[in-house]
Amino acid sequence: MSSLPTYETLKLSQPKPYVTLVELNRPTKLNAMNQQLFDELKACFEQLNNEKECRVIVLTGSGRAFSTGIDIKYLSNVAAESAEIDDIARKALHVRSMIQRTQESLRAVDKCEKPVIAAIHGYCIGAGVDLSACCDIRYSSRDATFSIKEVDIGLAADVGTLQILPKLIADHSLFRELVLTSRTFDTNEAQQIGLISRVFDTREALLDAAISLASVIACKSPIAVQGSKINLNYARDHTVDDNFTFVRTWNSAMLLTEDIVNSLMATSISKEK
Repeated sequence: MSSLPTYETLKLSQPKPYVTLVELNRPTKLNAMNQQLFDELKACFEQLNNEKECRVIVLTGSGRAFSTGIDIKYLSNVAAESAEIDDIARKALHVRSMIQRTQESLRAVDKCEKPVIAAIHGYCIGAGVDLSACCDIRYSSRDATFSIKEVDIGLAADVGTLQILPKLIADHSLFRELVLTSRTFDTNEAQQIGLISRVFDTREALLDAAISLASVIACKSPIAVQGSKINLNYARDHTVDDNFTFVRTWNSAMLLTEDIVNSLMATSISKEK
């Protein structure tokens, strides 16, 4: 990548070829999400989606936390703006617009055609869990603590946790308990419901593992990798018959790639040795 984009609330680097590390970069606020972070997150992932030198993304947080969720000051500002609107319907439209803007920011991670690996350490609360739900693979360090906090502040989670995770998690009973109580849970329960797949003793080991995994994936055919993610996401949201129709149409074009011929030749040569 010739030059990495720069942001105020995100820090980007390239630890391995074709691997981009994206760090939420508000460490003094424990990476709480304000409007600027939401806007930059959307812009960043939309740009990386079209960046040829980026094939896999690792998403983490700088400092002591992955993210403590939505910045309370940001929520206060939204409430203050709404309070200035007298008409109830117009007030509802304003709030709806703010929710949609936030949803689109996190959905940019889910919609990104490059695989996204979340490396979670420290606090992962509220919108932090929502953000992790938008990632393809989730690793954590053992010190990570989680909370689906929205019920405690009087609302239903609206940017990922309730919309995506129910289609992915393994233990619906425990998941519903965690949603409805907002209690803090550790990596054992996070693994039990399927929120995370691997746990590492330290943050350093976590990042090393996430970047190593990203590097392995980045060495594969981007046609195959991105096609697999696109089809996995499509399958999540459609019927089995729709999925077969979609992949049939998809592969009718993508099977023309030279990557398949090169891969078969490499496999044949390897077997002959």
